[in-house]
Amino acid sequence: MPSFRNYALLGLVILLTISLPLISHALDGITVVERLPPAINRQLVYQIITLLLSLGFLGGLRLLRKEVLLTYFRKGDLRAKVIPVPALGLKPKPHQSWWHVGRDFALVISLITAVIIYFQLIRGQALSPARLWLVLPFSLLCSLSNSFVEEMLTRLGVVVALKGVASERAIPLVSALIFGGVHYWGSPGGIAGVLAAGFLGWFLAKSILETKGIFWAWLIHFIQDVIILTALFLQE
Repeated sequence: MPSFRNYALLGLVILLTISLPLISHALDGITVVERLPPAINRQLVYQIITLLLSLGFLGGLRLLRKEVLLTYFRKGDLRAKVIPVPALGLKPKPHQSWWHVGRDFALVISLITAVIIYFQLIRGQALSPARLWLVLPFSLLCSLSNSFVEEMLTRLGVVVALKGVASERAIPLVSALIFGGVHYWGSPGGIAGVLAAGFLGWFLAKSILETKGIFWAWLIHFIQDVIILTALFLQE
């Protein structure tokens, strides 16, 4: 049976996840380096704050559910077996492991993210290669931090909170609801953002459970964030 500790950890995951867009909004207009665009200035401060929050959260998980945390907070088995879910399009062939599925999914979801971001943010804008090279280092740095923060909260946090008290089918669905819901106000946003982020949340939580590691979840999330943040930075 779920204990108060499990519910409390899940509640903390939800509160911290909701706080992310609120923190971002509160940082509108902040300037750290005058020569940098506002979006980069805001992201640099946002990443520092949220990274500290996620590290504190991990410390709490280590204190309360150390054994479960250490089971999943590692690279994991990249060639672990994939449990099929035909209803959601996950139908690997008998010889395909997470090595094949993770690699292929990273490509497919990146293309989908790029299409959504193009129509929501980029279409109709004149973009120059010089500006792309200017913002790319900041995009890579912020994406590395942002993907880590969100994976620790909305993926690993959910897994650690619910492991042993909810089924391995239910845990990815909880992650999908949390991650998808908050993206209504994110980028990509709206219903399309909710559906894309919800599916991503489900898939990445499933990868953590089955590989017993965060490699695929963090890598795939990082690639999506590079696409999204690069587009946001190019707007200004």
